[in-house]
Amino acid sequence: LMVSCYAWLLSSASVPSAIAFGLTSAWLGAFGHNWVHQSKYRFWAYLSLDMIGFSSDGWFREHNLQHHMYTNTPWDNHYEGTAPFLVTDPTIERNWIQAYVLPYVNPIILSFGLYGNYFFNLTEMIKGNEKITPWKAVLPLEIGIMAWRWGAWRGLSLMYLSHAILCVYYFTMALMNHNTEKCLDVSKRNSAKDWGEAQLHVSADWSVGLPFHRAFIYLWLNYHTVHHLFPLVDMSHHPAIQRILIRTCKEFGVEYSVKSPLEIYRQMVRTFGTPMSLMEEITVYGGGI
Repeated sequence: LMVSCYAWLLSSASVPSAIAFGLTSAWLGAFGHNWVHQSKYRFWAYLSLDMIGFSSDGWFREHNLQHHMYTNTPWDNHYEGTAPFLVTDPTIERNWIQAYVLPYVNPIILSFGLYGNYFFNLTEMIKGNEKITPWKAVLPLEIGIMAWRWGAWRGLSLMYLSHAILCVYYFTMALMNHNTEKCLDVSKRNSAKDWGEAQLHVSADWSVGLPFHRAFIYLWLNYHTVHHLFPLVDMSHHPAIQRILIRTCKEFGVEYSVKSPLEIYRQMVRTFGTPMSLMEEITVYGGGI
């Protein structure tokens, strides 16, 4: 579907085709996020994440082995992924621009996320820290062909529109997952009895009653606590596990809450500009172990 939308974009250079390419790229990226956790689907991760300009090798190492294990701690590679523009560390002060300007223009900042990620990974590849793969040529080829076919101004503008839709859509959902007021309550996370309870504190969920086929609107990231507790489980099983999670939390008296997506977005913007746990020390392991 994404390839078809790119062909439509290449043949028409229309705004609707650019929007369609951006949306389908985001949905493909959501499947790539799912597959990068499962070793038997590694090739599918290449066909999805790398096809839209990301690095599934980098995601496999950094996302799986850092973000999932050390969520919302200094050992989490996502912790400073948007800094210094959007600050997600709840323990440090923000300057005036970081507090009162940048949080409210976060879509503009996020629209360049693909390019920032691509050039960071490319730099590491040149330094010899990343594996050289032919997939790295896909993004510049897509952009170059559009510029050659329709001219630099029109071709590059439409590609930016597509990539902006992809980035704002995907990264907004991903940031909502870990940047609510609850997620950035360091004292509560530090007091967690174990890693599992810590994941409940640092992950945010919304619209958890949606069946799988309707959750595509949120890129299947609305059941994110389940995903963090069971990262190797395919996302098609998340709605069923979600019901078990709710019952188990009630049984053992573990705090678990779900909010509306609008409320979570509002809290995310607020936490970008306001440190929720200023000057507190984050314990990397749940329970202070």
